[in-house]
Amino acid sequence: MKFWRLSIAVLVIMLLAVIWHHLHGAPALARKDKVPNVHVQTVVRSDFVESVDEIGTVTPVRTVVIRTQLDGQPLLHINFREGQMVKVGQLLAEIDPRPYRIAVEQAQAQLLRDQQLLINAQVDAERYRTLLAQRSVSQQIEVTQDSLVRQDQAQVAADQAALDNAKLQLSYTELRSPVNGRVGIRQVDPGNIVHVADVNGVVSVTQMDPMDVFFSVPQEVLPALQAAGNRPDVELWDRDLKHQITTGHVISHDNQIDITTDTLKLRAEFDNHLGTLFPNEFVNVRLLLHKTHEGLVLPRQAVLLHDHENVVDLVVQGKIEERVVQVQADDGTHVLIRSGLSGGEALVVEGTDKLRPGMKVRVVSGRVL
Repeated sequence: MKFWRLSIAVLVIMLLAVIWHHLHGAPALARKDKVPNVHVQTVVRSDFVESVDEIGTVTPVRTVVIRTQLDGQPLLHINFREGQMVKVGQLLAEIDPRPYRIAVEQAQAQLLRDQQLLINAQVDAERYRTLLAQRSVSQQIEVTQDSLVRQDQAQVAADQAALDNAKLQLSYTELRSPVNGRVGIRQVDPGNIVHVADVNGVVSVTQMDPMDVFFSVPQEVLPALQAAGNRPDVELWDRDLKHQITTGHVISHDNQIDITTDTLKLRAEFDNHLGTLFPNEFVNVRLLLHKTHEGLVLPRQAVLLHDHENVVDLVVQGKIEERVVQVQADDGTHVLIRSGLSGGEALVVEGTDKLRPGMKVRVVSGRVL
């Protein structure tokens, strides 16, 4: 009986020893032998464009509200479809022209009457000059007749101006587009009385091509912007910054810094013949400032901040070497290195967590930048 108890006790002790070794001894050995895996890229030289990313607003070059210049007249016809593209001079709407046609006819009649009076006065003046040469009339009569001719000439000129004004008023009954663009939603229906003071007018026309984009950049960018020249290039990107929409260039900027935001407002112009840009939409703007040829360009995630310094991890003879670098420019996804690297180094781009200088690592993948 004692033998069996002793055997069971020995077996229990051995089992506990095996369990303890499994829990404490084997993992320690595994941890001791474990080498972290890293992904590397070979540092090479490539071109880098220093840029600034901002949010911009698409703004038409011209937006025109079509208003009447004749007050208190009925709108007769609408000659457009909402959202239609129109050309310069295209007829958009008509106001009742009948009162203005009558005014033109009255002015023409008055002009014709006074022209005939002028012709008659000129004939009399010529006859009096002949009689004066024959000493048949006094000089006073001849002078009076010449004065009458000049009065009739002035009256004819006034009639011509009145006729021109009547024709001008008649032309105002046709509302035409002053720009190439797209018409919006009409603000008044035919049959309504329109007024000069109507704020919304009849309809608005927005020029669609080219299109401007307004955006602001920090004042720190001003020296680089001035160095980039008068018309630096600008790119427009979609919301996710994955697809480029179009390219253009800066055409103007404000004449002072906005002291409330410490920014400078810029205007860029873009070709929009395909209609990809729509007024008042928000777009991602990338302002291209300076292009560096054959610079050392690294992925942004490979540059770490350690003790207020930018550092990178390199693999040298299977071990980690930490190198301090100076960053010249950062576009959010890549950085341009000013100093600290010369090219050809094996740069750790993935697996940088918990790496220490001198630690052995296993390179599982590597490719040239």
